[in-house]
Amino acid sequence: MPRWTRRTLLSSLAAGTAAAALGGCARGTANPTPETLRLGHTYGVGSLQNRAATKFGDEVAERSNGSITVEVFPSGQLGSWEDMQEATEIGAMHFVIESVGSLERYTQLAAIEGLPFLYADEEHFLSVWDGALGATMIQAIREDSGFLLLGDMYRGPRVLNSMRPVASLEEAHGLKLRVPTQETYIETWRMLGAAPTPLALTEVFAAIEQKAIDGQENPIDVVRFNSFYEVAPYVTNTNHIFGNFHFQTWGDTYDNWDDATRRVVDESVAAVSAWYREISIQETQENIDFLREEGVEFFEIDAIEWREHVLPLYETADPTVRSWVEQIQSSQS
Repeated sequence: MPRWTRRTLLSSLAAGTAAAALGGCARGTANPTPETLRLGHTYGVGSLQNRAATKFGDEVAERSNGSITVEVFPSGQLGSWEDMQEATEIGAMHFVIESVGSLERYTQLAAIEGLPFLYADEEHFLSVWDGALGATMIQAIREDSGFLLLGDMYRGPRVLNSMRPVASLEEAHGLKLRVPTQETYIETWRMLGAAPTPLALTEVFAAIEQKAIDGQENPIDVVRFNSFYEVAPYVTNTNHIFGNFHFQTWGDTYDNWDDATRRVVDESVAAVSAWYREISIQETQENIDFLREEGVEFFEIDAIEWREHVLPLYETADPTVRSWVEQIQSSQS
C-alpha cells in the first residue's frame, strides 16, 4: 500500500477530480467498499485527538475483521484542516477530526459553535448536543454544507493562552491572538479588544516563538500537547466556547458506502466518542496539573463583563442560528 504524503495527496486530488468529472459526479466518491480509510488532523502525536484517531483505526480493523484499514495522518502532515476538508470533499480523504465551527466557511450555520459565552457550563453544553436540538443542528449543517459530522468527542472549554498575563479585559486589549480562520472567532476577539490573527494551527508555535503573535486560544489539552506552554506560559480561564470534535466526512461519500461499511464506521465512531468524553473530562485536571508543574500561571475572568462585549454577535447571526441560540438559552436549568 503506498504511503500518502502531501505530494501524493495533491496528485490524488487531481485524479479524483478528473474521475468524478468522468463519472458525472462533482464531489465525493462512489466506492461502496473501501479497503482503506484516510483520516487526518492537525493535533500533536501525543494528543487525545490522535489517540482517538488511532483507537478509531483499531475499532474499524476489529469490527471489519481486518478488511478495512485506517491510515492516520496527525500534526497537519497533509496540511491545514482546510486542506484536508477540501480533500475529503472530493474523495481523496475520508475523515478530518475537527469541530463544527471549522465548517463556517461552508455554511453560516456552523457559526453556532463559535458564539461565545452561550452555555452556562459543561453540563448545559452536553445536554444540548446530546439531545434533539443537537441532532437537528448536525442535520441542518449537513444539508447546507455537504459535510456529515459523526460522533461527539467532547473537547472541553476554550481558554486564552498567551505570552503575557491577561487577568482582565483591559489586559486583553491589543493582544495579537491567533484564531482559526472562522469569522465568528475573529469578530469575538475583535469585540473583546484583541487583535485577532487567523493562522493555521500548525504555524502557531513558531509564530509565538518569533513574537509575531502574542498567543492563541484553544482547549487546555491543545496548550499541553501542541507544546504552546513552552512559548506562552500564561492561561486565562475564559471558558468562552464549549465544543465537540467530530469525524467530519463528506455526506455523499458516506451514503455511497455499503451497509456493512457504514455499520463498521458508525459502531467505531460511537465507541470512540464514548471513550473520548470520559478521557477528556478525566484528563482536564491532569493537563492543568502538568502545566502548573511546568510553570504556567492561571488567571480567572469576570465572565459577565466579557460576555456583554460580544452580545452583538448573537443579534447579527443567521436567523436559523438565532433560533438555535434561543432554544439553547431556554434549556438552561
